[in-house]
This record gives sequence, C-alpha cells and structure tokens, in this order.
Amino acid sequence: MARTTTGKAPYITEDDLKLTLESQNGSHELRNQCVLYFSHFLGLRAKELALLTIEDVYDSKKNSLKETIRLLGKITKGNRYREVFLVNPTIKNLIQSYINQKSLEHRSPSSPLFLSQKGGAFTPNSMVTMIKNCYKKAGIQATSHSGRRSFATRLIQNGGDVYSIQQLMGHSSILTTQQYFATNPEHLRSIILKLN
Repeated sequence: MARTTTGKAPYITEDDLKLTLESQNGSHELRNQCVLYFSHFLGLRAKELALLTIEDVYDSKKNSLKETIRLLGKITKGNRYREVFLVNPTIKNLIQSYINQKSLEHRSPSSPLFLSQKGGAFTPNSMVTMIKNCYKKAGIQATSHSGRRSFATRLIQNGGDVYSIQQLMGHSSILTTQQYFATNPEHLRSIILKLN
C-alpha cells in the first residue's frame, strides 16, 4: 500500500507502481503506462503531462525520441524552464510504442503528446483525475503528485544530492527540495529499524 507523511502526497513503492502499471488495460493502457512512467521517472507534474507536446519528446525530422526534454516556462510551475532526461530504456521503448500505435509521428508536432479519452488535449485537472483513476484501478491510494514524490525519494535513496534534485524537480527554493529529504519514508523507516 502507498505510504504517506502528513501533508505530503503518498509515496508509491516499486511494488505498488508495478501493480498500478499492470492493472492498466483497454484502449488507453499504453497511454496510462507512459503517463505513470513520466510521472515516476521524469518527475513531471500533472500540468506538465497535460501540456506536453509531440515535439517536446519526438524529433520528427530524425524520426527519433529526444533524450533531453526541455520544459518551457509556459507549461511549468512558476514559469521556470527545466530539463528532464528520457534515458531509461523501458520508458523509451514504451513511449516509442505509444507514438507508433497512435501514429503521432504523422500529426502536427505541436499536438498534445497524451490524448484524452475523447481524443483531444487533457486539461491539468483532467490529467489529475486520470492519474488518480489509474491508482484507484490498482487499489492504491495515491494522487497525481505521488509520482513526483516517489521520483524524488528514489533519487535520494540512490545518493542524489540536494542541488541536482532541486534542478530535476524544478524547485525555486532549496528548502522545498530539502523537505523531500526530511520526509523520505525509507530513511525514516531505516531510523526506526535501528530501535529493533
């Protein structure tokens, strides 16, 4: 089950993420899995996922995925430009399959990357709802921000420094990033285990 600390989005364990990914089915299975991976391994917010375009991720001239995704200020919180990195082979294969399945390489590069059930663009609010429904389908209590929190937590667990994580998360203040260190559920759990 997802873990939480008061005032924070629930942290999703790798087992719960796997369960959530496996529970997706139907015509939107691939899209939902891509959205979840982008949330958990790129740290994207629901608004950023909703406003992401094909050209942000796919270079139609080279017919290839971009490893560096540049998030312009118009889609980020606080109008802050940042870069995220599409380097995980599993995610790259999945997003390429999604692009091929939806024939996105033949659509306008400025079209939305992720299409709603009605075939149009997501709004930030409808993306929040869609992500929440993905977790609900798996019986996981989580929010659209859970992927970002889990992303930060995994970076911390793997030795990421506070300044690099600040850049990857797009935080304007280092204090915001430090809160993720302070409320890291695995770190807090390891401290409690020392009592046993």
